[in-house]
Amino acid sequence: MNEIDLAKRNARMLLELHPAVGVKVAAVLIDLQGHGWRPRIQQALRTQSEQLENLSKGVSRVRFSYHMVGLAADLLDDDNPVGKDAAAETRFCLMLASSAWAHGLDTGTLWGLSVEDRAKATAIIAAKKWTAGVELGWDAGHVQVRGITLSEAKRGVRPGLVTSV
Repeated sequence: MNEIDLAKRNARMLLELHPAVGVKVAAVLIDLQGHGWRPRIQQALRTQSEQLENLSKGVSRVRFSYHMVGLAADLLDDDNPVGKDAAAETRFCLMLASSAWAHGLDTGTLWGLSVEDRAKATAIIAAKKWTAGVELGWDAGHVQVRGITLSEAKRGVRPGLVTSV
């Protein structure tokens, strides 16, 4: 994707996110660009039918997702969108996790990993050893709101909002 189309796509996708999450995802994009990556928001808002399709394909493991309420986004490197270069994908995802965590977002980087692999990946990210060999979680390009559970998000809790539900 050329630079203009990539910028337009990311801007459009950022508008699909809750403003508090969008600001953080935008900061992650800037961080990654600063490291020479061309990050692309592959998906932000997701419909219920898209979520159920992802669930049936095994791409997701939940019926309700943060994506459905603008609290999550999936990012990838536009130069390596299908992960043909596994080493580059790992570097991208490690930097993505570092930036997301620094901006108060959670990621799928550690999802599904053993305790040992989680500890190894966390240490590598903390040390910024981007070229280290490490196992990644099953949804490493996913970033989402921190501090709100799925059930709370489903009930309408959003960043910065206090509810009595």
